[in-house]
Amino acid sequence: MALTDAACRAAKKAEKPYKLSDSGGLYLLVETGGSRLWRQAYRFAGKQKTISLGVYPHVGLAAARDARDANKRMLAAGVDPSEKRKADKQAAAVAHLTTFDRIADDWLEDQRSLTGGLDAPKDLRKKSPETIEKLDWLLSLVRPQLGKLDARTLTTAQIVDALDRIGARGQRDTAHRCRATVSRVLARAARRGAIPVNPLGDTRNGDITIRGAKAVQHHASVTDARDGDRDGDAARRFGKLLRDVRGYHGATETRLALELLALTGLRPGELRRLRWSWIDADSAEPVVTLPPSLMKMRKSHTVYLSRQAVALLQELRQLTGWTAESAERVAAGADFLFPCQQPRRTVGKDGQPVKRSRYRTLSESAMNSALRRLGYVNSDHVGHGFRSAFSTLSNEAHAARADVIETALNHMDEDAVRGTYNDAAYHEQRRRLSQWWADYLDDLRKSGAVVPITKARRSRASAAS
Repeated sequence: MALTDAACRAAKKAEKPYKLSDSGGLYLLVETGGSRLWRQAYRFAGKQKTISLGVYPHVGLAAARDARDANKRMLAAGVDPSEKRKADKQAAAVAHLTTFDRIADDWLEDQRSLTGGLDAPKDLRKKSPETIEKLDWLLSLVRPQLGKLDARTLTTAQIVDALDRIGARGQRDTAHRCRATVSRVLARAARRGAIPVNPLGDTRNGDITIRGAKAVQHHASVTDARDGDRDGDAARRFGKLLRDVRGYHGATETRLALELLALTGLRPGELRRLRWSWIDADSAEPVVTLPPSLMKMRKSHTVYLSRQAVALLQELRQLTGWTAESAERVAAGADFLFPCQQPRRTVGKDGQPVKRSRYRTLSESAMNSALRRLGYVNSDHVGHGFRSAFSTLSNEAHAARADVIETALNHMDEDAVRGTYNDAAYHEQRRRLSQWWADYLDDLRKSGAVVPITKARRSRASAAS
């Protein structure tokens, strides 16, 4: 018997949900709370399914029958009404994602919202503000060429042309990192249906030749072997570099950053993002504890501080340490040792708002720029070259066993279990190595002479005891 509007109005709640059937699979579901919901039962591909048609009385009996009849026409045409509704909803959600700029912004917002821990798949792990800023920067390199283009008709050739412009500046690694980031943006857009296909597909760095790109180079250091070198020449060059850094007349913070880089063996990116809350410089054994989120290997790392490093930190604290806004910075996770001193740009060169953190660190290029002002071009020495010098000179002087030096540099052991053991077992050896290295640098800075090998061996014997 067909339903009437009077019967629908008279339907009252009961102890259990019940149905008032109409025809063609349409029925009114009356729930225990009194809600009256239109449903349509149907079969598709041999399976029983149900679709919602609205809430009575907002959707009346006549409107519910019209919706039922529309669904029956779709079924006759071989279309599942539920899947059609999902597809329409998804299409509406991405309808505004028409340009590369828009799908890039949407992807960045998705990256900011991730909350997964270190045990989660890589694509679902929470990203640090620094990582988000780097991804935003990488995308900004191709936005001038791709930003306003229709994302649905974007071609591989257009993307490669944009990457070529980066490669033409000699930034090969940057161009390939940019390619990988753009591919992630497009892959997500394709999964969501905003674009028909990712134009980069499954391409990898080796699949795309970036015009004008330079070959990958290692991080240059003045301790690199040179033709005609005699014993001690690399150490003497490093001593001169240390004296030049100490006499740097630019920003004091930059000079301190370079000196700490030499003393600690940290990567430049790790040093720039250090926070005061990670440092225990007042204990009997001062250390810096770096969290997994900062580390290249996603494993926490302890850096043992020498007396000289502690003295530099005390000097730095007078400049960038605990100020009136420190509490606010700590709360924001931005109590940086090396905060950016430049005012934050709120409007980009294109006149559009710039999404950039209020608190930023010393720029990525600051230390290398200082080295260039001191006369050291990128082929002579770069910020990362201090790590190479630490490894080269410590090993040559036999200051400690090679695996102790590698652990101090946080080079991941292939055996993760053994790596964890080393970090604990080498505590005393690494502490002694840190102080030996600082004393060694003092000797080099003062005279440029090489520490006698006998002194180095005594230090190694002490480190092993």
